[in-house]
Amino acid sequence: MAVPFLRLELDNFGIKAKIIEQSYKQTLIKDDCYVLYEELPQSEENPDLFDTGMDLVIQHLDLEACSTAIIFVSTSLISFRNIDLPFSSQKKVKQVLPFELETLLPGTNQTYISDFHMLDMPEEPSESNLILSASIDESCVEHYFSKLGTLGIKPLIITPIGYAAAVLFLKERKDISTFAFLHISECEITLVLVNNRKPCVVRTFSSLDTSPDTLAIWVKQTMIGFNQRTGANLSFDIFVSADEESQDAGHIYSALEKTLEYQAGLRSVEQGIQKALIQEKINSTALLLSISPDKTVKYLFNFCKGKYGTSSFFKTYFSNIAASVVLFLCMLSFSLMSVGVDNSKLEQKIAVIDKKAVSIFKTTFPDIKKVKDAYQEMKANVKHVLKKSGANGNTGKSVKNSGFKQVQILSKLSQTIEASTDIEISRFLFNSDRLVISGSTDNFNNVDPIKSKIESSPIFKKVSISSAAADKKGERVNFKFIIEM
Repeated sequence: MAVPFLRLELDNFGIKAKIIEQSYKQTLIKDDCYVLYEELPQSEENPDLFDTGMDLVIQHLDLEACSTAIIFVSTSLISFRNIDLPFSSQKKVKQVLPFELETLLPGTNQTYISDFHMLDMPEEPSESNLILSASIDESCVEHYFSKLGTLGIKPLIITPIGYAAAVLFLKERKDISTFAFLHISECEITLVLVNNRKPCVVRTFSSLDTSPDTLAIWVKQTMIGFNQRTGANLSFDIFVSADEESQDAGHIYSALEKTLEYQAGLRSVEQGIQKALIQEKINSTALLLSISPDKTVKYLFNFCKGKYGTSSFFKTYFSNIAASVVLFLCMLSFSLMSVGVDNSKLEQKIAVIDKKAVSIFKTTFPDIKKVKDAYQEMKANVKHVLKKSGANGNTGKSVKNSGFKQVQILSKLSQTIEASTDIEISRFLFNSDRLVISGSTDNFNNVDPIKSKIESSPIFKKVSISSAAADKKGERVNFKFIIEM
């Protein structure tokens, strides 16, 4: 079952409050009310209009089931800025944005919460990167959180209403990429220019003291200014959105069509503006109902950031974390299965070898009927047989078929090599008829003379150079001789 949430629209006239319940198939307005500031009772204890207005909303709506909220604020409260930065990393933009906006925002003693998105202008490639930022006074956000917090409600989205309507319209219309979106309400008119499916310019006008003809001229100037700044030559079709309570916008439609048609007849190539047509008239009330507090919308500005963040890290990335855990468990399961199969095969091989060892032991020692550990018993019985036969195991201490002892061989080697030769022996290995010597000398020129000296001895039959290479430091030459006796 869908959990209802509170949706607030705040403007200069009052508070529009709705309890929304969204499901997969439909969105329902369970209850709503409209509190006008001019009808609020005068109170010296609580003169704040939002606090007093919310007290009245509580009397009209049952908010016990609501734990989250979406707040649409007046676009006039937001400072929109286009800034050029020399890098495209969003992490770097977040770091420098407060400093870049410091001199561009109103109020020197105010703290602002800002959001942004990157703009790409393929018509005008350059080393700089353009961003569109939106900033709101942090005291406003703190005020909303404080008041709703007393009701057990946490705002998850705080966003400008006119801009939000343009972004939601962009999300629904996949077939258009460049257009002008005009949102009309009782208090204000918001113009959003969209290029390459990214909102790139936002302007706000008052609905109360702006004539339709003046508005049409401002819209035209905004389009021309954008083309001049970017070097583009774009034609913006206009989509007009109006809420249910706004006044008849027919005069605005006529003024836009007249102004843009007149301008189209006088346009020049340098101006880069073509005739724009009003394509559709959209009901913004229905459009704004599509937004949900638990789903993000691309390019939507949200001022619930920092300590006003919408959720914890775990909740934000829960789906990604869950998918990673499931993937890890699957990989671990497959690994354990693979190790188990390999262990089973290895145990089978060991069993076969053990069986052969027992068979060899019984064949070698037929008198022994009971075998506990074939390997240990084999070793013990072989030693016993050798000892019984008189072999003392010292045959390796002298060279077979030779009357020379090991000490004598070393003595002969010392005699064949001159004392002035720089040589160090590091390894001396021999068996019945072969001797292996490893060592080092100071240069390659000594290797062949040492070989020749050893071959001159009558007890050494043949000397081969197995290897000769400089060491890692390049200071000595390592060699290896194989000497046949």
